Amino acid sequence: MKKDILILAPSPFNKEINHSGGQLTAIINLVSYMDKRGISYDILDIFRSSYPPPSTVDKIKTSWSRFKELKEILKKSSYRGALVFGTFGLGFWEKLIFSLYIEKKDIKTLFFIRSGHFMADVIDKGYNIPVKRFLMNKISYIGHQGGKWEKFYDRVRVDNHRLVKILNWIDIKEYSRKFSDTTTFLYVGAVVEKKGVVDLIDVILKHKDLNGYRFIFVGGGTLLDKLKERAKGRDNIIFKGWLDSDKVAELYKSSDVLILPSYAEGFANVISEALNYRMPIISTNVGGVSESVKENYNGFLIEPKNSFQLYKSIRRLGDSRELRELFSKNSEKILIKNHSINRNCNKLFRLFNIE
Repeated sequence: MKKDILILAPSPFNKEINHSGGQLTAIINLVSYMDKRGISYDILDIFRSSYPPPSTVDKIKTSWSRFKELKEILKKSSYRGALVFGTFGLGFWEKLIFSLYIEKKDIKTLFFIRSGHFMADVIDKGYNIPVKRFLMNKISYIGHQGGKWEKFYDRVRVDNHRLVKILNWIDIKEYSRKFSDTTTFLYVGAVVEKKGVVDLIDVILKHKDLNGYRFIFVGGGTLLDKLKERAKGRDNIIFKGWLDSDKVAELYKSSDVLILPSYAEGFANVISEALNYRMPIISTNVGGVSESVKENYNGFLIEPKNSFQLYKSIRRLGDSRELRELFSKNSEKILIKNHSINRNCNKLFRLFNIE
């Protein structure tokens, strides 16, 4: 059977996934785009829960099982192209091997690494750069999300003609934001150290002048109970845990500013979601974030672990409704320019001559 595209990604049809990570959200939007246009596809589910993290042995067993499933899929159907979502660590090698195997079947593949931790592994730790470069240069296309990714791949020396810049896609909503005089800051993501949530809590607790703002944390993780205990007695710090997408959407609407103090990101899906609700954004300058958060235009870009920059950015947006309104209008401009699902997905499928 001949189909248009094979996708290796977390499956939106997997009922065991209880919250939407960035990759899954991107796939949900991609599936909607394909269904509307009659693009045929198969999805090999590569979801693996990180909470609690599986052992290396379990990861290897799962990878072998997936590889056998991939072989069976390729026996039954042929494809015009393949899209493989990569990550870091052992997950990188798994998806890289899968991509190379698909290429051996004469199927052009776009290997799309969306984890900023992969960038950190390569640059900070120097993990197998020559081997990774050699193997990645055997794949037809390497996808990236702009910003620091462009300099990263130039440094690693992946062939320039293989690189494809595709920004995060989202189905743009009609939305008009209104601000109140009391400012609510919103964090959405895993409550783990690498997301910078400890830094944010430290800043809130240290500076008593931030007591007049509300801070809402959506997400769960290894630090949730510890941070709840630290914030005990502070009514302006609210932990919601993991919520379904409808409830998260309501918080995007009722909050004023998104904060993402993460140490590493490919391109955080929460950025495009916040843009979709025309929010000003405070984010660390990691991964592809600088494509969509412009300093002093629709938000503030700060360096990871820089508590002073984080504090000053909170104060500037918290104290000025006029600035929040201006940044909101500019977020809408960036959203329309950079994140249209039609523009970005059309660019992706044109690689495989799929219209």
